Formats: sequence, C-alpha cells, structure tokens
Amino acid sequence: MRPLLLLAAASLSLLAPCAQAQKAVPSIAEKVSWQSIACFGVPFICNKLPAKGYLFATPGATKVVMISHGSQGIDKRMYEYVDSLQSGGFAALVIDHWTPRGITVTHQDYAAAGRKGGNEFNMASDSLTAAEWLRNVRGYQTVGSIGESQGGGAAVMMQQKFAHTLIQQNVRRLYVNSFELKPVDAVVGMYGYCGYRNARRDRYAATPFLFITGELDDGTPSRYCERHVGWMNERGGNTSIVVLRGEGHSFDAPYRRQLSSAPHYAKCDVLIDDGGVTEANSGMKSRGDDVNAMMAKCVSASYHSGYRKNRFIAVPHWMGFFKRNL
Repeated sequence: MRPLLLLAAASLSLLAPCAQAQKAVPSIAEKVSWQSIACFGVPFICNKLPAKGYLFATPGATKVVMISHGSQGIDKRMYEYVDSLQSGGFAALVIDHWTPRGITVTHQDYAAAGRKGGNEFNMASDSLTAAEWLRNVRGYQTVGSIGESQGGGAAVMMQQKFAHTLIQQNVRRLYVNSFELKPVDAVVGMYGYCGYRNARRDRYAATPFLFITGELDDGTPSRYCERHVGWMNERGGNTSIVVLRGEGHSFDAPYRRQLSSAPHYAKCDVLIDDGGVTEANSGMKSRGDDVNAMMAKCVSASYHSGYRKNRFIAVPHWMGFFKRNL
C-alpha cells in the first residue's frame, strides 16, 4: 500500500497560489468535440455521443490534463484548475459531461440523472475517448486527468479494466473503427465516493493514481478512500492518498462551507462478492449483485461542503503529482 499523508490544512499553504483573478474562461478556449458513447440501462445499451469540451492549448505544451466536474457541472473551480495547470506548462481540457446528455445537475436525483447517462461510467467514457483524441489527433505525448466529487468517482472508474473493455468494444462497434483504448497516464480523484467495492469485477490499471480527500468529509468519507488505496493496489493499481486535516467535502469549491441538502451515500459501505451484496454499516445482506435497493436504504439527505480557509490547499499536491508522473 502506498503511504497515506495526513496534512494539516495550514501546511504547504505558502506553496499554494493566493486568491487571484481567474484567467481561464470559456470564451478564450477552443470549443472541441470528439467521439464518445452514452450507455444506459439493464441490459446495457450504448449509443453514439459527440462529447464536448473547452481546450486550453498552452503554447509548446506536450502534456495535457483533462478536467472532470462534479455533480453540479462546470463551475469556477474547473477554470482555476486550468490556470494552475497552464502556469505549470500543461495544456488543459475542461470536459462538459452533462450538456451533451441534456443534464444540468445530478445531485438532486442521482437515479434519474443516471437514466440519462449522468453517472461515473459515462464520465469515464468521455475522458478515455478524449485521451485517445488528444494523443492521436492533437498530438499530445502524455495525458492526465483530474476530477472532483462525482468526477473523483469517475476517476476511479477510469482505472477499471472492465470499463476499458466495454468502452473499447462499444466505440469500435458504433463508429466502425479500430479505436484502441489506452489508460490515462496519471489520474487524480478529489473527494469522490469510495464506498462501493465489487470483488467479482474490480481490476485496475497500473498507471499512477492519487486520491486527495478531506479528513472531515461527511458526504464522501475519507475513510472509504483510505481503505480503497489497498483495495486498488491489491488488484493491479498504483494508488496513493493525501488526506487534508480539518478539511471536508468540496474543499476547493467557490463558496464557503455550508450545509447542503442533497442525497448522498456517506453511510453506505457496499461490497459485492460471491455471497451477494453486503452493506457493512448496517449488516444488511441480499443475494445477487443489484446494489440499488440496498443503497436506497442507507442514503442520507444532507452533508457539509465548501471551503474553510484556503481554497487552494490541494493545488501543490496534485500539481506535484502531475509534474512527477506526466
């Protein structure tokens, strides 16, 4: 298992950028599109989807980082990520996962949004197809990815080998091409949900992966991601974690810490294995592999999110990670 770093919120603050005027905005980006897929339902059906995003092509950059938003869609923090990346010499692609699927937000009703493709698998599809486009069409040598909240959960899905197989098969079938899926070269997942494990299915790519979580996160608890480091590494991953002491969910959001009313699964700790589905906190068990009924029983209605003191506390960690691994 890679070492866990528990850091005070004040540490490394001198290395984080001071609050400043946001430079990156959609109007100065190149609006781009590439071939992705939209998958739904049981049985699993996939259709063509023209994915969309905003490319900030830093002059001379040979390395690019994709940016995936959370359940709220694109907001100010995505463009602040761009500012930090461009200052480090990286190009950046902000992916709009929701608009092409006719979605505004997902956190008011995750099940309904999922029926439109607003889930982690489809976010991973957009990112992995974008990575192929960035390499083969735009000529970038290495491709990284950073996702926050639901985008942080999608970061884990991007590493899943079963997802690689399904995405590659469906892209080839739908577009009649020789699409070759290659894992992203380095991935960061921030404050995503880690309370779902499938022992029958989970196998991971060995590319470097970094969790960044908040110690006090009561929406997507850090303890699940701390455990997930070992889970992923035992199944082929190359995973490490940084836990920020005193921080909670969405520690870099463009609003102060507040109580948010929306469904979340902090109390859901679900494992699928040969015995069926188990929810560890309650001890509930069921046969098969359908987790929806189980998670409906442990869903909660509110959690805290937003920044406390320094919105840029995580920047030195993920920027350092990309500089080491891209």
